[in-house]
Amino acid sequence: MADIIPPRAPLLLVALGAAVISVTALFVKWIALGPAAIGAYRCGLGAVALLPLAWLASRTGPNRQAKRRGSAVAWAALAGACFAGDLFVWHKSILYSGTGLATLLANTQVFWVALFSALLLGERLTRRLGVCALLALVGTVMLALPGLERSPVHLQGVLLGLLTGVFYAGYYLSLRTAQRGERPLGVAMALFVSSATAAALLVAAALATDESLAVASAGDFGLLLLLGVGAHVGGWALISRAMPHVPAASGSLLLLLQPVLATLWGVLVFAEPFGAVEAAGTALSLAAIYAASVSRSPPR
Repeated sequence: MADIIPPRAPLLLVALGAAVISVTALFVKWIALGPAAIGAYRCGLGAVALLPLAWLASRTGPNRQAKRRGSAVAWAALAGACFAGDLFVWHKSILYSGTGLATLLANTQVFWVALFSALLLGERLTRRLGVCALLALVGTVMLALPGLERSPVHLQGVLLGLLTGVFYAGYYLSLRTAQRGERPLGVAMALFVSSATAAALLVAAALATDESLAVASAGDFGLLLLLGVGAHVGGWALISRAMPHVPAASGSLLLLLQPVLATLWGVLVFAEPFGAVEAAGTALSLAAIYAASVSRSPPR
């Protein structure tokens, strides 16, 4: 029996998933490890948690007859490679140009997803959605402005930040493709394959850059468990559950909730500065995302 999903439920699931993964920035500040190592543990622990669910799904769920689902598995593995590239390149961009500009450029994914979905997937893009995406990104610019004033702007950082947006778009679209078509993967299997692939590549990146993989304390390992199992698996499970039922461009626009909420968590947890410009940017982004969500006819 096919899943019956209320018309607005997929949009709400993506929004909720974006809210969950927005807390991952807090863990990066709390855990005494390098960025590649944190990413490796995040994806590796997530893959371990997903393994029994993926195994059960392969036996009884939509992933049975796995030999006939090689294409979907390949898409999920590509998603994992893109996610590893996204984390690694984004942190390199931060080193050159600071968090504000790196985060801003990473969120150009909304335009890459719109472009790729129109050219490769044949999805129709509306003028209203384009305007809302532009306004939401302007709001993100306003959130990043204070950081931009204090950070140097290097060409390498700009190029790496733009590449982060491409990787993020590739991750979103590849994971979505793995769950669509005639022989799609279920949520657990798609996330397991992508997480395991990303973990392996990030371990290699950490070793190649002489980044330590040793966890300093039990407290750090507990935070890594929360990051991998709670934030990563929990957030992307919600988003992945809704992916097949949401147009790609609309889903990527909702993901802009992540940097907006991450800014608010920084204010609440670390007392980071938050003035009138940031408040206006937050309001503009949230209003644009809401307008795009309610203006569309209900997804089928």
